[in-house]
Amino acid sequence: MGINIVIVVAVVIAAALVIRGYIARGGKGDCCGGVDVVRAKGPADRDASHYAHTYEVKVDGMSCENCAKRIANAFNAMPGTMASVDLASGIATVRTKESADVDGLRRVVRNEGYGAGAIREL
Repeated sequence: MGINIVIVVAVVIAAALVIRGYIARGGKGDCCGGVDVVRAKGPADRDASHYAHTYEVKVDGMSCENCAKRIANAFNAMPGTMASVDLASGIATVRTKESADVDGLRRVVRNEGYGAGAIREL
């Protein structure tokens, strides 16, 4: 009887984590299903020389290119910001025209459902 309760609790926890991830991504689907479901959206101003500040933001929890595109799109939607994300290193390179608030950069990552680690200005 006791082992059955442990198994049920484990299944409920696993299901809750899956649902939490889906909700954190805004119901945007299964990012790791092998299908390219997220379109990359660049910034309004694509000239890197117009951006005076560069930050590296460590992003935790990305598992596919769709995850990386979500993060880049979130940054690129911000005025005065241009970003690219390297999935292999887990680093978002964020260029801004004005000095950025580090907590604001973390918030962008967290709002997309991922973890934000160290941030350094280059």
